[in-house]
Amino acid sequence: MPTSPTGISTYKAHLFCLLLPIVIGCVTSTSTIQLAPATRAEVDAMLNTLQARYDLTDSLKIIQMMVTIEEGDQREELRESLWYKKSENGGELLHIQALGAVNEPRGVAIANQDKNQFMLRLLNEQKVFLGPLSDGALREIFGVDLRVSDVLSAIFANPFLDGRTDNFTSVENSGAKFTITRPGIQKGHVESITLFIREDEPRVTEWRIYDENGILQQRAAFADYRQVGGILRSHRVEIERPLEQTRVTVKIAKVELNAEIKDSKFDTEPFLTEDIEIIPLGQSAQ
Repeated sequence: MPTSPTGISTYKAHLFCLLLPIVIGCVTSTSTIQLAPATRAEVDAMLNTLQARYDLTDSLKIIQMMVTIEEGDQREELRESLWYKKSENGGELLHIQALGAVNEPRGVAIANQDKNQFMLRLLNEQKVFLGPLSDGALREIFGVDLRVSDVLSAIFANPFLDGRTDNFTSVENSGAKFTITRPGIQKGHVESITLFIREDEPRVTEWRIYDENGILQQRAAFADYRQVGGILRSHRVEIERPLEQTRVTVKIAKVELNAEIKDSKFDTEPFLTEDIEIIPLGQSAQ
């Protein structure tokens, strides 16, 4: 299965399928609307439920997920595991491991908010990218504008975890379907978020981002919702970036919520061995 010479392009695709890469910039000044009280109440109820799913999750362990990456005419499949935890200090910790088709180790990524540290180790290339946990560090490695906060939006299928809940430009409702439009992060961009209400539970099903010319930049779809420990979670995520001819599909096999995860799981030291090249991050991370 072909990969890029450095391996970074492939790792960008499959690792950051969980980070929902979207461009950074100043929020556009597009005028927002004042929702009717009844509509505002319906929207707030949905947003409160989505927020509660996040608040009730202190830790998350994805034992196995199958990741399919398509870049142009290239296709690759990997198995990944993920550990997420809210620390006692209020920070958020993330550890992702990836294996290739024949179970060969491919890479490890650790994001530790408490230590303000991000590490990506590419095992085949014997390289480690290490530096501050920041949007700039991610941009420096992958060459695509990324926001650290987007990892939460992907893991919890909730585009509203960035706090942008009062800048809607339209809310359309047709039965159980709601479509919310808001300005994007980059000037001129527009986001369209679709939710369905089923059994009184809101489900984010699609998140589209368009540029100032109305061209689709990214589409994220969330499906296969199931209850895990009383919390509704999406078990299938598909992310498409048409201009880059990239599509990433994630199928989650097994999830555990609020299980014990030791802080040592998010320690980068065991991966900083003497036989690898450490590439420091920071020039773009400031």
